[in-house]
Amino acid sequence: MNINNSLIVGLTRAANHFVMRMKDKVAQNGLPQAISDATSLGTANVSGETVSIEVTIDLKEAPMAAAFEWGSGLHRTKGGAGLYPIAAKDAPNLVFWWERGNKWFVGAKLPYGHPGVAPRPYIKPTIVAEMPEIKRIVGQEVKASILIGIKEMFST
Repeated sequence: MNINNSLIVGLTRAANHFVMRMKDKVAQNGLPQAISDATSLGTANVSGETVSIEVTIDLKEAPMAAAFEWGSGLHRTKGGAGLYPIAAKDAPNLVFWWERGNKWFVGAKLPYGHPGVAPRPYIKPTIVAEMPEIKRIVGQEVKASILIGIKEMFST
């Protein structure tokens, strides 16, 4: 009976399940496909009495991922909330239609800063919703390993 192997198999299956459901949530929330594309699953490993696996969202590929999970600017739910500066980078001025002001904005930077975006979480809701299934998947693998071990004990 090898419990570690069954934990690795179960954790890998459970993590794959989580990633698929999280990507579904990204699509349901109308979030950028880049978040799903930047999501990867590591290899389960055992270190002492701990079995772990990493699910990673590469923020270089999807820099907006954190802002959608926790909000940004004034809407930030993690870290300090506040306006953040927006300045022209590749041109001398920012130029856009300002709906509230009913006019064009033209300037090197926003004078008061950008208020950010409200959170549209996709990670935590997936963890909460899928935890029973994740536990079931891992438990199923461990139970199978134990049953195989018991069968082997009595067959010799």
